[in-house]
Amino acid sequence: MDIQGGGWANVVSNVHGKCQGCPRDAQKVPVLFEPREPGKVDFVIVSQEPGHWLRPLGDGASAKLSSLALGKGSPEEVRKANPLSKVAQIFGPFDPSASRIYWTHALKCVPVNGDRDVNKEWRKAATRCREHFISELKVLGKSEINVLAFGKYALEMCLNVLGGQDIDQELSISEFMQSVKLPLAYKYRFKDSTVKNINLYVFTNPSAEVVKVMKSGGKMTADEIQELEVRKIHESFVQRKAR
Repeated sequence: MDIQGGGWANVVSNVHGKCQGCPRDAQKVPVLFEPREPGKVDFVIVSQEPGHWLRPLGDGASAKLSSLALGKGSPEEVRKANPLSKVAQIFGPFDPSASRIYWTHALKCVPVNGDRDVNKEWRKAATRCREHFISELKVLGKSEINVLAFGKYALEMCLNVLGGQDIDQELSISEFMQSVKLPLAYKYRFKDSTVKNINLYVFTNPSAEVVKVMKSGGKMTADEIQELEVRKIHESFVQRKAR
């Protein structure tokens, strides 16, 4: 499947269209925020997938998540809408359709049976969804953009697209954050030879129980690294906002 190229209308059409071979295609409930000015986006938040709790809402799932991102919802709903609890700490309330912060999912569709579907469907679904993600990255922002990957699956998608790594690596987020200097900087070339500079930040999923790697040999815990990255992103966000 090659769906790169075109503008935002092309992204929307393909996310809502058929994804031949995807295990979720037959009962597809896609979630996609549609930024009114894609070129003004500075930060792209990537989380695992929309939660199964959104399935009864159907086409209203995107509107529900937009409302929660704006700070309209109960703490329980925010907790279920990962990674909003952590995103709110960094940016405060935001509108995914009208701000410099955009939110997407590694897997675009709500799971059919439950949130554990991802365990058996990830590889097959992700190989289809990766093309949607590439199309988003091409349209969003200008020559440089920041990507915030939350959790194992979102990170695997980003590393596969940006670095060519295997899409199913069984990564340990804590260990990954220990072993690399963030953000990772990529110069990504699209199929039409367009080049974009992409800065990748990595976070543990705020709903997950973080396995802490305690200090040894000068290393930091995953929480300490995350606090440092939050400060970096917040400073960058404030600086860009002041321009």
